[in-house]
Amino acid sequence: MNNQHLQSMRRHHRRDQLIWGVTLVAVGALFLFDRLDVIDLAGLWQYWPVWVALIGAARLLPPTSPKQILSGLWMICLAAWWYVSYERLWGLSFQNSWPFFIIAWGAGLVLQPLLERFFAAKPDEPNEEHRHEMGR
Repeated sequence: MNNQHLQSMRRHHRRDQLIWGVTLVAVGALFLFDRLDVIDLAGLWQYWPVWVALIGAARLLPPTSPKQILSGLWMICLAAWWYVSYERLWGLSFQNSWPFFIIAWGAGLVLQPLLERFFAAKPDEPNEEHRHEMGR
């Protein structure tokens, strides 16, 4: 594996660790507040798509690969569809909003090569040797 790939994997691992840490703290705090009767966790259940959307948004920051961006966008779309269908916003329900998935799938197929081209065109980060030469 080349150095750039290893750096990308390290960034991805650190970000994932941060996301899971924050998620565990938030979930633990929610359970604690529920047990202390500060909040009613059962009443918050209807907002679970917000968590899925937040996880999807976290995958977008900072983007490390086209696959990661598409995964984050897919999670946000899924959460938005679920919430809109569950709340019956704009007259949409689970029965009549399924074409949204065909549209999202097609948009993903269109975006994938564009994102791959964008990531391929990004200039490489200068490595230590290059930085040392520039500093002379």
